[in-house]
Amino acid sequence: MTPVMFDIEYTEPRNRLSNGLRIFYALPHLIIVNALGYLAQVLSVIQWFIILFTGKRHQGMWNLSRGVLDWEMRANAYAGLMYDTYPNFGFEKRDEPVTFELTYEETANRLTCALRILWIIPAAIIFLLVAIGGVVVTLICWFAILFTGKQPKGMFDFLLKVYRMEARLNAYGQLLTDTYPKFE
Repeated sequence: MTPVMFDIEYTEPRNRLSNGLRIFYALPHLIIVNALGYLAQVLSVIQWFIILFTGKRHQGMWNLSRGVLDWEMRANAYAGLMYDTYPNFGFEKRDEPVTFELTYEETANRLTCALRILWIIPAAIIFLLVAIGGVVVTLICWFAILFTGKQPKGMFDFLLKVYRMEARLNAYGQLLTDTYPKFE
């Protein structure tokens, strides 16, 4: 079992107007999450040194990085037309049909931490290729929702797998887990 779990409940019918203007609705979240992403990157560098020297994660920094990743995943999934409920501003979700779970592990492997930047490259390349497909499918879904009010279930399932892969890759890259991202 992977320590990173991300799931979105499939909903039907979908709001055509909300989906048609989704990028504008999601913009405040995306701006804030992008700014917080820079903070999370700085924390990852600090966490890298802490793990390298002590073999343990700093729980306060881990909690903040985890909260940013949770918000980022909810905002990205909302912007990517995965659900219609407007996401909550902050690290805690309210009534969004999204589940994000990441288990804290105090001890960390120093070797995988030291070589993380090299080991993440293959996963990042594969994710980049999958994400390009995800962008194309999202565009097709945008038209499908706009004209029919429904998101094709197969496309939803594919996009959910893309978002799961993104969550696992980001958690691994931000040193929140030592588990290498799965490709499923």
